[in-house]
Amino acid sequence: MTNNKKTEYDKVMSFQFEDLPIRGRICRMSNSLNKIIFQHSYPDEISKILGETMVLNVLMANSIKLKHKLSLQVHGNKDLKLIASDYIIPKKPESISLIRGYAKFNRELNFYSKKFKDLLGNGYFATILDQGDGHLPYKGISSLNENSLTNSAEEFFKNSEQLDTKFNVLIKKTLNKKEKVIFKGIGIMMQILPQDKKSNDINNDRQKINELSNLAKEKIFNNIDEWKKMSSIFENYICSEHDNLKNTFSDLLLQCFKEKDIRVFEEKEFDFGCGCSIDKVKQTMSIYSMKEIEVMTNDLGKVTADCQFCGTQYILDPSELVKNV
Repeated sequence: MTNNKKTEYDKVMSFQFEDLPIRGRICRMSNSLNKIIFQHSYPDEISKILGETMVLNVLMANSIKLKHKLSLQVHGNKDLKLIASDYIIPKKPESISLIRGYAKFNRELNFYSKKFKDLLGNGYFATILDQGDGHLPYKGISSLNENSLTNSAEEFFKNSEQLDTKFNVLIKKTLNKKEKVIFKGIGIMMQILPQDKKSNDINNDRQKINELSNLAKEKIFNNIDEWKKMSSIFENYICSEHDNLKNTFSDLLLQCFKEKDIRVFEEKEFDFGCGCSIDKVKQTMSIYSMKEIEVMTNDLGKVTADCQFCGTQYILDPSELVKNV
């Protein structure tokens, strides 16, 4: 029997305000997040932080001209040691982008604090941009002093691109139509556009853009009530069964910004996927000497390596690795 059910992918969409110098991205995530969470049996609080990191990763990756991979890493020195997420652009244009993530934490606890700072302690937020062109990846570091991942992501754009940026991300545990526990995430990213320095009438344009930028900050970026309303709309969406509605993003944006004209662009799909391979494992192991490889060999005379993202186990003969030494 043929299965005609269409695969439902997670999505991200770009948009732009017509009357204000603001561009943005909006993302919803469920399938890819749940594939990761349930594969690793992550606790709820760890799952929510992982989900927030992954949504941020998708939003940030789609705001730059990414050619290969954008990685986010959240490092802590308490019970939560590491959250890692990669957003990968496919080599084939017809393929969809891939997202993956994992968490390293103290699994011996029976209770995990709901407070972000209590779980992580002192740490940092790392952004690693790899364009896959043979150059060394660019790495940006932000602090976690604001007790929030979104603050760290905003700091990254302020430092690296000098762009005013705001994020709003919500990850929630809920039930699907079959009463099965799942996690859903939604996030929005907005940036104030830089002024055009190529204009023939620079002074007038700069004055006009500065006025519009200040208006954008006042009406949206620094308007606490607007962000609270947005969070409420996002929560209502996650708790509803709207996943199969057409034009979901457009409807959400209209609810969030009723009096603004917004231009929306084509949605992009993404799904969980891992780029690990036996060749990459061999390449990673090539830094070890023959003596070190012998120490790694198990009782069966094999060397094993597990992918932390997808759980795939690679079993290799030491002779396969010695060739790379």
